[in-house]
Amino acid sequence: MDRRRRTQAWAQAICSSSGVVILDTETTGIGSQDQVIELAVLDTHGNVLLETLVKPSCPIDPAALRVHGLSEAHLAHAPEWPVVYRELRVIFDRARLIVTYNAPFDRRLVEQTCRCYGLRLPDLSWDCAMRRFAEYAGPPPTESWRNYHRLSEALQRLGIPHPGAHRAAADAEACRRLVRAMAAGQPLRF
Repeated sequence: MDRRRRTQAWAQAICSSSGVVILDTETTGIGSQDQVIELAVLDTHGNVLLETLVKPSCPIDPAALRVHGLSEAHLAHAPEWPVVYRELRVIFDRARLIVTYNAPFDRRLVEQTCRCYGLRLPDLSWDCAMRRFAEYAGPPPTESWRNYHRLSEALQRLGIPHPGAHRAAADAEACRRLVRAMAAGQPLRF
C-alpha cells in the first residue's frame, strides 16, 4: 500500500471512530514556560465540545500576539486553566485519541499548562494530522517549514477555505476538514 492510500485509510478510520477528538490551541508563545490561552475541542462530526479562552499566569509573547491577536485584555475575564481543565478532563476521560495539526506542539503546551497548576494530563494517544498530511501529499513545494506543510498550505493544496486562521476553533475545524478530505481521497490541487 502506498503512502497516500495508507494515510487515506488512517483518515477513514478517524472519521468513522467514536472517541476521537480534534483539538487546537493558541498560546502565550512557543517556549518551555508558555501556556494555552485558547482551546477548542471538536468531535469528528464538527460538534464543538469545548471552546474557551484561558487566562494565563504568564505574559503573552509579542510574536504570539501578532499571530493570534489575543491580548491580555482579551483574556482578563477568561477562566484560568484549572477551571478549563475540569471541562477538558471530562472530554479526555471519554476520548481514546486526540488529533491535532502539529501534535507535538499542542500536547507539549497542554502538558506545560497543566504543570503550571500542578495538574496531570491523562495518558492518552495523540496523532498528528500535520505528519499524516506530509505522508499524503509528499514534501511541501517549498522548504519553508522543514518537511511539513503549514495548515494554511495543506488546506490550499486540497482546495479547503480557512476563514478565521490562528483561532483555536477555526483551526480545529480546519484540521477536521483536512482529515475528512484525506479520508475521501481528495486530489491535491498542486
